[in-house]
Amino acid sequence: MQAALEELGFGPCYHMHCCFQNPMECDMWTEALNAKFRNQGRKYTRRDWDQLLGHCQSVTDLPPAAFIPELHEAYPDAKVVIVQRPLESWYASCQNTVLKFTASKQLLPLYFLDRYMCRRMAPMMGTLFSSLFGAERKDPVKMKQNWIDGYTNAYDEARKVVPEEQRLEFALKQGWKPLCEFLGVDVPKTPFPHRNDSSTFDAGVKVMVKRMWVRAAKLNAPYVVAGLGVVAAWWMYK
Repeated sequence: MQAALEELGFGPCYHMHCCFQNPMECDMWTEALNAKFRNQGRKYTRRDWDQLLGHCQSVTDLPPAAFIPELHEAYPDAKVVIVQRPLESWYASCQNTVLKFTASKQLLPLYFLDRYMCRRMAPMMGTLFSSLFGAERKDPVKMKQNWIDGYTNAYDEARKVVPEEQRLEFALKQGWKPLCEFLGVDVPKTPFPHRNDSSTFDAGVKVMVKRMWVRAAKLNAPYVVAGLGVVAAWWMYK
């Protein structure tokens, strides 16, 4: 949807990938999530949303999708596209992307070594997923049901707060026509984009993790050098 909305002229379109490109935004999302789901801190107002999302013309994916009522209150004239996906294939996609990534053993050392990105990203994603889908990780059947329930609950919440004339129930397989009619724009001549598949996600994650390791090495190099100096001094004068 990000690619489709941007091709139609509604860009930039905010997506979870944007958090990875600007990790400091994770702090704001964590703050907003804590206020909504944990009653910690103040709830975000239009001023806060403008600060976080004001440079964008549209939003999609999580974390924005966790705040449909709040964003509708802040931007009451905005249109909402409810993207319908088969629940089984949606959950399978989650398993092959975000769940696979968050279970990676590389994240634990990076949390301590990469304070610029990983230490910001991990709390945001942990709060986001536990708030929407629960904290179950050991029972795969219960975990799957929790995620499906979270998905349907978020959509039901959107239908309750967004007037019918401002929302579109849309499946990606429908292509451009219903989306363009709803948004009041011309139908492009190019095919409808399908870019956010698991292989694309994996490629992006590999690049991101590599950058985190490089940054972690740079951030921690002075401490390593200092530690080696202490060891060398001890060895020389023991």
